[in-house]
Amino acid sequence: MLLLLSNLLSAQIDQISVGAGYYYAAYYSLNEGTATTVEHTAWDIAFALGPQDLGIFVNEGVGSGGQEPLPEVELYLSQETDFAAADTIGMERLYNNEYSWQAGAFNHVASGDDPFDFGWGRYNVSTHAVTGTRVFLLKLRNGQYYKLFIESLISGVYTFKYADLEGNNEVTQTVEKAAFPGKTLAYYSFTDEEVLDLEPDNWDLLFTRYVTPLDDGAGNLLDYLVTGVLLNSGVKVAIADGIDPETVSYQDYVGAFEDTLTTIGYDWKGFDLSTFQWSVPQDRIYFIQTPTDSIWKVRFLDFEGSSTGVSTLEKTYETATVSGTSPLPDYTSGFSIYPNPSRDYLQVEVDLDRSIDLNSRINIYNQWGQVVSQRPWSLQQGSNKLELPLDLDAGIYYLQVQWANDQITQTFSVIK
Repeated sequence: MLLLLSNLLSAQIDQISVGAGYYYAAYYSLNEGTATTVEHTAWDIAFALGPQDLGIFVNEGVGSGGQEPLPEVELYLSQETDFAAADTIGMERLYNNEYSWQAGAFNHVASGDDPFDFGWGRYNVSTHAVTGTRVFLLKLRNGQYYKLFIESLISGVYTFKYADLEGNNEVTQTVEKAAFPGKTLAYYSFTDEEVLDLEPDNWDLLFTRYVTPLDDGAGNLLDYLVTGVLLNSGVKVAIADGIDPETVSYQDYVGAFEDTLTTIGYDWKGFDLSTFQWSVPQDRIYFIQTPTDSIWKVRFLDFEGSSTGVSTLEKTYETATVSGTSPLPDYTSGFSIYPNPSRDYLQVEVDLDRSIDLNSRINIYNQWGQVVSQRPWSLQQGSNKLELPLDLDAGIYYLQVQWANDQITQTFSVIK
């Protein structure tokens, strides 16, 4: 048993590849140790799915063709507010916000003096709808321009329309948040004229390419395409610098966790111009807290650059911070699991004050943060009950009921 415990708590090595030439984005799960790759060219814009989120993003990811990046998607703000009259005269290039998944490039032009201005549209306090106020221009990778207008976000449904610059071939599309339970973004391809579900069910880190402002050495900020790591919604990171990776403890950094998208970012590695090789600091640790409240100690070991797109990291499971039951969402009037301790089944009950019309799921994690069981569960207003068979070894586990951006987590034990 001691040998088994030692093996489980030992460091693990994972390699995440975005392909030669950075052709893919990779959604990586620490608990599962897996990465799901998606071609950068698979989508053009994306919509935030959190219940209160209004963010709309442009795809800044692009592969590299030798020394130069391949064609990219470009977003511009039109000087015209009339969709029919919009053209490319005086247009302004826009980039994504690097703070959270709640605001993207389409939100970047919001007026700071108006709390109800969200860039692409304005919130109506009477109707609780967001209606479009600005027209955008989108240049696709093939050089084609579209004019684009986000018409509204009403009751969790985005509606937008687009046409070519002459106003021909107009298309209207909708994106329904409820169709993507548990996901962070819904994606849209103008080439395929299709709303896409591209994310895996569970991911913590996104290895991708994005644009960020960097100092050009002359005191000016220029927008550069970088290769880096973004955090999923609900993931937090604390950075420990100048330390001994073998002895450093997350307990010394409990007040330093941040959830900004680019907390890890692009500068976990650097390029040495004298050797023309990538290097990774070996006295830096990233403590990463997942949405399931597991904490991992992560050290990046190597980056192979565009030749393979492979990043190598070492991860060690630290702890699960959950104890007892997590706070309930304000529209949840009750939650219980029994018997606890259990032998071969759990009775799970959730009482909701309103219908959420979303498919939730139940996840069970072991004490090392690994998923040992997962199943869907449709929740309705009122009392929801489910008998959950268990086929688990004796030990401590964490049961999580998750839907949209909300979740409830409680510990339980299995005895034999």
